[in-house]
Amino acid sequence: MKILHSVAVLCLAAASLLLIGHSTGFAQSVGLQAVERFVDYPIIPTDVQAHYVSSYDRSGGNDDGFQGTFSALYVDTNGEHVIFDAKGPGCLYTLWFTSREDGWSPLGWGRIRFYFDDESAPRLDLDAAEFFGGQHRPFTAPLVFNPFESTGGYVSYVPFPFQKRLKITTEERVGFYNAYYHTYSPDRLVSSWTGKEDFSKVVQLWSQPGMDPKPEQGVEKRSGIVAPAAAGEAASTSLLLELPEAGTITSIRINPLFPLTPYQLNHVSLRIYWDGETTPSVDAPLGIFFGSGLGEASVRAIAVGMSPSSAYYCYLPMPFWRKARVELANDNPTALPKVWWEVGYKPASLSAYPSEISGYFKTQYRKEWPTRLGRDYQILETSGRGVLVGQVMTVEPLRAENKRWWEGDLRLYLDGRRHPAFHGTGHEDEYLGGWSNEWLMNPYSLPMHGEPVTRDLSQIDFQWNASTSVYRFFVGGVPFQSQIALSTEHGVDNGATAFYSSLAYYYHRPDPAHRVDTLDVGSFEDERRHSYEAEGASPVVHNRFQFEGVGSYLEDDGREVSGRSRFVLTVPSNSQNRGLRLRRLYDQKTAQEAEVWIDGRLVGVWYSPATNVHRRWAETDFQLPAGLTKGKPRLGIELRVVGHWNEYRYELWSLP
Repeated sequence: MKILHSVAVLCLAAASLLLIGHSTGFAQSVGLQAVERFVDYPIIPTDVQAHYVSSYDRSGGNDDGFQGTFSALYVDTNGEHVIFDAKGPGCLYTLWFTSREDGWSPLGWGRIRFYFDDESAPRLDLDAAEFFGGQHRPFTAPLVFNPFESTGGYVSYVPFPFQKRLKITTEERVGFYNAYYHTYSPDRLVSSWTGKEDFSKVVQLWSQPGMDPKPEQGVEKRSGIVAPAAAGEAASTSLLLELPEAGTITSIRINPLFPLTPYQLNHVSLRIYWDGETTPSVDAPLGIFFGSGLGEASVRAIAVGMSPSSAYYCYLPMPFWRKARVELANDNPTALPKVWWEVGYKPASLSAYPSEISGYFKTQYRKEWPTRLGRDYQILETSGRGVLVGQVMTVEPLRAENKRWWEGDLRLYLDGRRHPAFHGTGHEDEYLGGWSNEWLMNPYSLPMHGEPVTRDLSQIDFQWNASTSVYRFFVGGVPFQSQIALSTEHGVDNGATAFYSSLAYYYHRPDPAHRVDTLDVGSFEDERRHSYEAEGASPVVHNRFQFEGVGSYLEDDGREVSGRSRFVLTVPSNSQNRGLRLRRLYDQKTAQEAEVWIDGRLVGVWYSPATNVHRRWAETDFQLPAGLTKGKPRLGIELRVVGHWNEYRYELWSLP
């Protein structure tokens, strides 16, 4: 094992936290603190963006890692294969691989190296077998899993925070992989990874699934038993709890006094109403809410879980600001089953989440029986701002012959961008397993992801098929500011039909970010209106390309720029401007980089290393620090190009 340290680039650990609202006292955590602090999930940060990089087929096909065609961003000057490259403050939270051969084989691509903050030597340099072998702390359970623990998947949850840059390379080209990470506003101070971090709290937390991961001080617990309805009564609703003043529900536990059938678990729903609403924010069948859509199973996640021999639990914090109502609703033709329940609660005086930066806990339950050919299955779609925490998904094939539904890719769109922020490579990969045969035959349940149950396993030709229920949670959550749309293909090009159901967990407020100004590059009138000028700019070029994901086409005009471009964008006086983001539409035929300057001050680097010569349109957002923009009615923006750059459209978005 080889870990190199550079003291000169380390920032003070205390500086890795940034107050979201200076008057609130709340901090958005980074790195290990984000893994530990479940209490932060309701907070909707304005300076955090979530990203995903994977080996998905950029042409829209299914070569997602089989040949390694798209399994590196580029090959660097040392001949190393770069699989991850991000500049500016950020943190890598999850890294996953699987073998190109099957679910049990070694990765076989040699060493993995982590370069921090533009250092010439890697701080971490390990053979892949060592990295996932459980031999070296902190790369051990319960933060790192091998394919026998996470069936078919090599998974790391060791957080790697970085201040200036993180580049990850492999000795040989990999096959299938994905990485989930956050980036922050350029003025955020983050302590880059050293290898000396204390992981003891996280290890203890993740080693105790079923225990509340949040502090227990001041929690009041209310409990009771829901008795069956009177003879002859069937469908009914039973009130569990009403809380008449502000506070936070810290836990919900349900313990059936008699085993519940899969049918009952799919037809008895938990409903929660916040602050007098008439439609519940939470309306979810008990089974899928606690982690399994296929009946009772051993679900041992940190956030939710169930067991045939103990209580079902949910430990996601749920703040409210006036009152709350919790009930069970029965859609069974028979009486509501007898269950014991317990709700943990903190009054607002002990758990004051500021309403302006915190969301209501919500779920979105969906079902398509069967899925529709040619269309993604939608897991979550909503407008407003919030944080996606995770999802549970259940797939039931129509017949044993209806296979390869697992080849469908996950796609996540954020804030109206037409370029997917997340693009996956298949169901077993998104849920951090690997290879359908091994995956379906060997269920697993781990702290943040799992496939706790499969049913009706059968083999047709060389492939196995089964019904399955899977879950995944994202460390720190996936923030959105105006819109989120989470979907998945069912089979290649949505060509496989099956019964799908799902539940998304998220926090939400209805007030979205909004676009306050737009510069249409290539429109002479719009360029004049925004005082646009560019050095080393091409004449206007016209292109018609496709976006990735759903692949919609767009025609637009723009310019190639080799020097710098300048323009002025306007912020209306009625804009709250708790933060601003600059969005660019561009042609991603090459990697691109530019320094961002505001009113003569260097802000940071806008870096896009990913390329696609097949589906060339892309959109990306750059966070503008509030300290340089707040209260300004006009922003003078300058982009100083490093290498290649093109621009077709800029939008300025104001965050509420």
